[in-house]
Amino acid sequence: MLTTRNLVKIIFNSFLGFILILIWLQFVNLEEIINTISRVELMKLLPVFFFTFLAQFLRSIKLKIFLSPVKKISLKDLFFLNGAATMLNFLIPIRAGEIAKGLYISKNYVVPVRKALVWIFMDRFIDFLAVLALIGPLLIFIPTRLPQSIMIITIIIFITVIFFLYLAVFKSNFSGKIVRFLSKFLIVNSIKIYFERICIFFLESFVILKRKPHELLLIFAVTILAFGADAGIWFFTFLALGAPQDYITMYFAQLLSALTYLIPAAPGYVGSTEASGLLIFSGVFGIDANLASAMIVLFHIITAIFVLGFGIASLYFLKINLIGSLKNIKDL
Repeated sequence: MLTTRNLVKIIFNSFLGFILILIWLQFVNLEEIINTISRVELMKLLPVFFFTFLAQFLRSIKLKIFLSPVKKISLKDLFFLNGAATMLNFLIPIRAGEIAKGLYISKNYVVPVRKALVWIFMDRFIDFLAVLALIGPLLIFIPTRLPQSIMIITIIIFITVIFFLYLAVFKSNFSGKIVRFLSKFLIVNSIKIYFERICIFFLESFVILKRKPHELLLIFAVTILAFGADAGIWFFTFLALGAPQDYITMYFAQLLSALTYLIPAAPGYVGSTEASGLLIFSGVFGIDANLASAMIVLFHIITAIFVLGFGIASLYFLKINLIGSLKNIKDL
C-alpha cells in the first residue's frame, strides 16, 4: 500500500495545486475564459485526439528501441503500458506511472525490479536531454521574453551532462575509479558503502546506452517527433478556439512545459497545468493571458478525458489490477 510518506507528498502537492489555482485566478478573467471556450469549434478538436494518440505511440516506439538490446517487449504492451502509466501519473503525480512501468516489466518479462526501474527513468532522462539540446538553438529563431543568457546556460548544462554521460557509458572503468576515489572523503563507513553500491549500480545500468551512433540518433529522432506530436495538440487546440498560433512556437512551448514536470503537482495536475501554461504562453511568448488560459483549461479537460479513457482501456488490455498495482508502489 502507499506509504505515509507518499500520502504526505500527495497532500502537500494538493495544497500546492490549490495555491497555484488561487495565484492563477489573480491574473485571468474566469468569465472571459469560459466565454472563449464556449466558442470552440468541436470538429477542429479531432486532430487533438489524433496527436495525443500519436505522441503515446511514438514514445512507445522510443521505449521499444531503447530496451531492444536488453529485453524484447512487444510494441502493443509498451503502448498500453504507457497509457496505464500516464493515467497513474495523472492521478498520483509522484512518479507512480514510472514505478508501475518498471514493476510490470519486471514481473512479466523477468527483469530485476531495480534494473527495470532504472531503465524506465533513463528513458525519461532521454526526454530531458532532448529538451536541453533543443531549447538553446530554438531560442535563436523564436522571439521570446526570455533573456539570451538562458540559451548559453542551457547549452552549458547540456554539454556538461553529455560529458558526464559519456564517462558513465563509454568510460565506465574510469568512472568507477572516480567513484571509489570520492568515497574516500566520506567519513562514515556505512555511507561510503552505500555511495559506492548506488553509483556502481547506476554505472552498470548505463550500459544500455552503449550503442552505435545511428542507434542513439534514432532514439533521439523519435523523441523529437514525439515532442512534435505534443506541439500538434496545442496547435490544434488554439486553432479550435479561433486563435491560430505558430507551430514552432508551440513546439518550443512544449519543451518548456516538459521542464515543469520536475515540479511537484497535485492529482490531476490541477493548478500546475494552469499556472505553468499561463507562465509559458503569457510570460514567455506574450500571448493574452485569458486566451492562453482558455486554451490550457480546454487542453486540461481533453487530457483528462483521454488519459482516463485510454488508461482504463490499457489496464483492461494488459490485465492489470489497479488496486494491486497501487499496493506494490512503495517508497517512490
